Amino acid sequence: MSIQKAVVLPVVGLAIGLTAFQFGNVSATEETAWGPQDRPTYTWNSPADHVTFNSITDNPYLGDERNFVRVREAGVENPEKDEITLEIGKEYTISIYYHNNASPSLNDSGEGISRNTFVRSEFPSYLNAGETGAAMAYISASNAEPKTVWDTTYLKAEQPVYLNFVPNSAVIHNNGTTDGTILSGDELLGSNGVTIGHYNNMWGMIPGCNEYGGYVTYNIRVDAPAFEVDKKAVLADSSDQFADEIRVIPGDKINFRLHYKNTGTTEQTNVTAHDVLPAGINYIEGTTYASSTRHPEGSKSPEVLFGDGLNLGAMIADEDAWVTYSATVADDMNIFPCGETVVYNAAYFASNAGKNNDKTKITVYRACEQTPGELPNTGPGEVIMAILIILVISGGGYYFYRSQKMLRKVSENGTESSDIVRDGIVKDEK
Repeated sequence: MSIQKAVVLPVVGLAIGLTAFQFGNVSATEETAWGPQDRPTYTWNSPADHVTFNSITDNPYLGDERNFVRVREAGVENPEKDEITLEIGKEYTISIYYHNNASPSLNDSGEGISRNTFVRSEFPSYLNAGETGAAMAYISASNAEPKTVWDTTYLKAEQPVYLNFVPNSAVIHNNGTTDGTILSGDELLGSNGVTIGHYNNMWGMIPGCNEYGGYVTYNIRVDAPAFEVDKKAVLADSSDQFADEIRVIPGDKINFRLHYKNTGTTEQTNVTAHDVLPAGINYIEGTTYASSTRHPEGSKSPEVLFGDGLNLGAMIADEDAWVTYSATVADDMNIFPCGETVVYNAAYFASNAGKNNDKTKITVYRACEQTPGELPNTGPGEVIMAILIILVISGGGYYFYRSQKMLRKVSENGTESSDIVRDGIVKDEK
């Protein structure tokens, strides 16, 4: 933001300086939410006979001073505005102009100098999509009339956003010795405001006349609350990769993995993992572990994943977290009868940014019983190949890699088919 200092302006016969920002002349109306709206107003050539702030209606640089709060994108040389549409990841500068309108002729006696002068501001911390929020500022002095004046600028969001104060961004700008001083953001945005002044030995005091006017500016950052959730599974003790879908048989052990990623631009708090297992998929107690980008070593977690949820704490922007656990497939004909049964394992994460979920598809296959004498009474290799053909036709291609091991064992060791195949199911190699 450019600041032009020591601009010489003739006011009541004096050559004085004014700090000038690139403000456009925007009229003060009821829509700009300024106040008090019934306060007396003054002109550039006819200032007030007492301490009062921002009540001149024809300021050559500002226009109507009652409209004294503006906003602009930080670091961009565009005029300040009364309203702006926010973009995620960008910073915006709120500018608050202050000017004691008392005549300079009152300064020598001290009557025109404001006392206990402070600026206070506020802005919304969160906006929903399509919502417009107000950033307001108040200028007060104990001997001013009216004691406090205020104005508003508007912030429009096109999607849900968080607004955060940028640390150390509150600065006072003027032609005095306090120019460039960093102000307390906590005080500026607090209930009492932050004290301002023109000279370092006169904090709280602003003499009358435009050469003692100035600006308080601070930045806000627009952050988006967003995160992704991914749920995957893999057959335990296998070399397969975690996947969105898995095929198993009764008695199998499954490893599950929940993945959270903060894809937003702000820290998210109270990140909590939740999981819901379908009937027939039974959790193995003591197998829940949690880890994150900052704590990759992980740790065993309490048994709360399937209850109130596992709280992972706060996650900064771009941070990942993982929760893993194991479960077994019940050997229950009522839940998993002959053929294929599809169930889903759902999981979700919740945080101050909302809720997001994902699920894993689990296909449980149970081989059907074979009718005696259905298969030809031939050698073990032919029996196994016949069974494999039947399994492939009925969706049993999942076991092909197991069957290949069995075939090799038969051909190498001459093992009887009854040692490898029972009731139409290929047994694991010992």
